[in-house]
Amino acid sequence: MTKRKIMFIYNPVSGLLQHYNIPKQIDKYIDYNKFDVTINKSEYAGHSTVLAKEASEQGYDIVVAIGGDGSINEVVNGIVNTNTQLAIIPMGSGNGFANHLKIPPRNFKECIRIINFGKSVKIDLAKTNTKYGYFVSVGGFGFEALAVQRFKEQPLRGFLSYTIAIIRQYFLYDSIQKTRVHIDSKILDRDIFIFTVFNSNQYGYNIGFTNNSSLNDGVLEIVMVKKFIWYRLFWNMFILMMRKPHWSKDVEYFKGFKIKVEKVDNFVIQIDGDPFVIDHDFEIEVAPSSLNVIINRRNEKY
Repeated sequence: MTKRKIMFIYNPVSGLLQHYNIPKQIDKYIDYNKFDVTINKSEYAGHSTVLAKEASEQGYDIVVAIGGDGSINEVVNGIVNTNTQLAIIPMGSGNGFANHLKIPPRNFKECIRIINFGKSVKIDLAKTNTKYGYFVSVGGFGFEALAVQRFKEQPLRGFLSYTIAIIRQYFLYDSIQKTRVHIDSKILDRDIFIFTVFNSNQYGYNIGFTNNSSLNDGVLEIVMVKKFIWYRLFWNMFILMMRKPHWSKDVEYFKGFKIKVEKVDNFVIQIDGDPFVIDHDFEIEVAPSSLNVIINRRNEKY
């Protein structure tokens, strides 16, 4: 039997990954009868994209991203629109992409079992007009992006730290951004609190605003929360956590193929949980069937 070439990519300075001996974990569970294994370390921001692109060009069958959604995003941008398959070992805080695919976070044994016995499917990505490329789960601006920026500034990770960042952003800073949004043929002028484009069904921590997001339906879902009166905060939070955006008059829900947000001052966006500042319009469009992903054979819906 011809062995398949597989490359694992991880960030050795990641706080969580420092608690694991990554090569030892791989060696313990990978099926060497099926795979020729290479392990690479990511040494700087964007290095995983370079390594993944080189792996694809060198004929690797699979590239495995070990880390959070940001690490997965970097690998994806190196192998998009190629025959190289993505596999993931989710080791981040929120792990939104893994949760959508029902791949258990921080479980090397089960994740490598999925690689050993899993199947490959094609999924959609969302393509942006920024240098940060494609995203697998979510992209957007407004309160969500500003809160993520606060979260990244904090020394600690995890759900509690993320909650603190959300509280700080809401009570101490202004999150409303007035802009014009184009969703396919619709043109909307809004004072926006939250604007999120979903490819998967969540941000992370199993938090999402819709139930129907699919990675293979050829369309993106958009949830837009408009400026609202302060006493409606808890109601809006409740209906969003219940994934019922149509229950609130402050929330608009769309499906679309192409989105453009006209730039605003201090334009902070987030892509797969990482915040960035851009100085131009923000454009997103669906990229159907542009990535091959290894999923659990037990998972029929993705």
